[in-house]
Amino acid sequence: MNIVHYRFFKGPNRYTLTSAAEVLVDLGPLANRASTEQEGFITRLLQSLPGIARHHCSRGHAGGFVERLNEGTYLGHVAEHVALELLFLGGERGVYGKTRHAFGDTVRVIFETETELGGGDAIATAIRLVEGMWNGEEERWISQIAQFADRLAEVRLGPSTMAICRAARRRNIPVERLDGDNLVRLGQGVRQHRVMATTSDRTAVTAIEIAQDKMLTKSILQRQGIVVPPGAVASNAAEAAAWAQRWGFPVVIKPLAGHHGQGVATHLANPAEVSRAFDFARSFGGPVLVEKEVPGNTYRLLVVGRRLVAASERIAPAVVGDGVHTLSELVEALNRDPRRGRGHAKSMTRVEIDGPALMFLSQQGMVPTSVPPLGQRVGLRSSANMSTGAVARDVTDRVSPALAFDAVRAAQAVGLDIAGVDVVTSDLAASLKDVGGAVIEVNAAPGLRMHLDPAEGKAQPVAEAIVDNLFGPANDGRIPVAAVTGTNGKTTVARMIGHILSRQQRIVGMATTDGITVGEVTVCEGDLTGPWSARLVLNDPTVEAAVLETARGGMILGGLGFDDCDVAVVTNIGSDHLGQDGIDTIEDLVHLKSLLIDVVRPQGAAVLNADDPWVMSMAVRSRGKIVLFSGREDSPTIGRHTAQGGDAVYVKRGNLVFTQAGRNFRLVGTRVLPASLGGMATMNVANAAAAAAAALAMGVPVRHVAKALASFPAGGEGMNRGRLEMLSGDDLKVLIDYGHNQPAMAELAALCRRLKARPVITVLGLPGDRRDQDLIETAGQVAVFSQRVVVREDHDLRGRRPGEAAELIRCGLIGAQMDPAAIEVELDEGAAVRRAILTSPPDALVLILYEQYRTVRDACQDAMNLRHHRQMRQEIHASG
Repeated sequence: MNIVHYRFFKGPNRYTLTSAAEVLVDLGPLANRASTEQEGFITRLLQSLPGIARHHCSRGHAGGFVERLNEGTYLGHVAEHVALELLFLGGERGVYGKTRHAFGDTVRVIFETETELGGGDAIATAIRLVEGMWNGEEERWISQIAQFADRLAEVRLGPSTMAICRAARRRNIPVERLDGDNLVRLGQGVRQHRVMATTSDRTAVTAIEIAQDKMLTKSILQRQGIVVPPGAVASNAAEAAAWAQRWGFPVVIKPLAGHHGQGVATHLANPAEVSRAFDFARSFGGPVLVEKEVPGNTYRLLVVGRRLVAASERIAPAVVGDGVHTLSELVEALNRDPRRGRGHAKSMTRVEIDGPALMFLSQQGMVPTSVPPLGQRVGLRSSANMSTGAVARDVTDRVSPALAFDAVRAAQAVGLDIAGVDVVTSDLAASLKDVGGAVIEVNAAPGLRMHLDPAEGKAQPVAEAIVDNLFGPANDGRIPVAAVTGTNGKTTVARMIGHILSRQQRIVGMATTDGITVGEVTVCEGDLTGPWSARLVLNDPTVEAAVLETARGGMILGGLGFDDCDVAVVTNIGSDHLGQDGIDTIEDLVHLKSLLIDVVRPQGAAVLNADDPWVMSMAVRSRGKIVLFSGREDSPTIGRHTAQGGDAVYVKRGNLVFTQAGRNFRLVGTRVLPASLGGMATMNVANAAAAAAAALAMGVPVRHVAKALASFPAGGEGMNRGRLEMLSGDDLKVLIDYGHNQPAMAELAALCRRLKARPVITVLGLPGDRRDQDLIETAGQVAVFSQRVVVREDHDLRGRRPGEAAELIRCGLIGAQMDPAAIEVELDEGAAVRRAILTSPPDALVLILYEQYRTVRDACQDAMNLRHHRQMRQEIHASG
């Protein structure tokens, strides 16, 4: 079996509302082989991965997949379930999966997964496992199962970051991972916060620098009257020993800028031990700190903001001898505890017999091959750090207010919003000063594992405390988000919504087919309506509201780029892009576009076109309320909806009207709308109704919506360029639009009739990735309202040969009974525009359906200027 194609969807997508992978797998010689055909295969599978026995599959109950195995299911389906089980063993909790035939011996496998790399590794490992189990290669699959979880842990979020993200989601705060490490965005736009493990955008760089310099930290704490042990920086072992003799043994030695317990040695009782410890600490680079060891137990006190939220006693790893096994064997047995793993992947870390361990063992007269007597406890580390295998005991409820105050003061003295304050004390019920305790370190980015899953005691809600400290009690970190989809009108509706919101003095981030804007600034140009664009807008910390045009292609290739929205607008559904990417019918297109309705928040709204039955069929999928819009005077669907108390924006007696709970509010006259070309462009009346409905559903007051619509321009170089953009010359008009499908041509035909334009000279090019029949039929519609057509070709041929799409367009025009003499072919877009304008008779309407706006706009200007000068010369010649 081979992976032919792999695609990862980060967030809601055409298959599921969670992150998932889509994989094309060529089954090769295992195609059409059922699970029952190989003796022992099912037994080996269930013995190696017993959790698979609990998979439901399509049966809807535990054990359903085993039933499928015993009935005989194909191996692509088995690989799907193995991938899901591997991810589950690695800590993920996805359950959705589906396998379907794609073509030939290739199947399409869909399964939930949190990460792109983890999902790819899971399916590749699953395929190897299935092949190995099929062939009975036992050693091969056992080692692969053992290794996969470790690899997955390297690409998943760390435990602290993961806990914070889960706490945020429980508060309905959006979460977005920003890189392959642990940088995460909580919230959106101007209301976001960013965290990386337990540092946040509120964590001061100066505080981190202070915490990393243990001597500087000690000095600052001392000046604040906080008890710290005597300490000094030693430049060599002799100097370290001299300090130890001055204060008296025992002492502690550690790197001045160390972390995770690296290079720390405690209980040093003589100069020889100090010398060895100094050399080891020095091996980590930088200066070395020597401190007087304070008697008592070591505790980690977690401070968030101005509050102690958890306390833990960390117990250094140790083994107990049995008189039979060596220390190495006892450590190996200790690491078999399922709670231990490599790094920070599990609640406890594996213990390694490394340099610090060997040094501490030597202090006890031991080596790894020593066999401790029965009952003898042998320590494996001199210091208790979670990163080196310590276990945690929760002591939060035992900490007195006085000691909590000491910890908070220490964190604030350093300047940390989140701090792990390490103290040594003999009594948690008293202040440090009262019992001779001390603060030994203040740590930036403290790990949360010891508090989330202690070996003893109860877990503490530390991640929730961090989220509460960042956002306060009622802030969900969200900005208003409107998403717009449909076949036609998406860009105009998105621009109208953006205009309405910006008139409220908000910085609006907007992604459309024309580019990405933040406020008045164009950040990127191009057709940017996919998930990457949505994330760019929502990541921007200046954006106060987002309007996201969401096109078919982006949904198919990458999903949405956001988990939910306040308002989803569906303008219309027409037969465009069929035959691409598995979207073959209108029903397929409806299912895909409904994804936007699926992610409407329960408090939000789905804004639907009342005059489009396909759009109205999506209403049942909305968790929010339904708001309808219509560009018609007599929509029966609107009538029924408003009669039942529903909200709607529609045309009534030449005005856009908003009905809410039975009350009517006049917005604006349809002829007053600049974008409606005096009421002639009814498609923009409907677009304005959609935009108004969206803005009203987002809480914009009626009067603000009305004023904003009345000021939204008709085309031009500004906010609605290239959409029904009318240019006036001396003796002709030019109309620029992006129409490129059959529904758009029908609307343009109606507009030309209302404008009473004649002749209409159309510059026509169509996207090459449409089906031949679509190009031919769309061209045929243009023939109905055009007296002459200049056929051009897109710069992006989209897989076509040069001239191929133009020839199909020409055939479509002729097939619609257009006179061949009225058809001209000029493949270059700019040249086609200039020819149409320069050769049109007076009073003509030149309709330009463009691909590249700037090319067309420049060509229009050049040709209209040339036409003007030519006309001026003719008038001068006639008068002379």
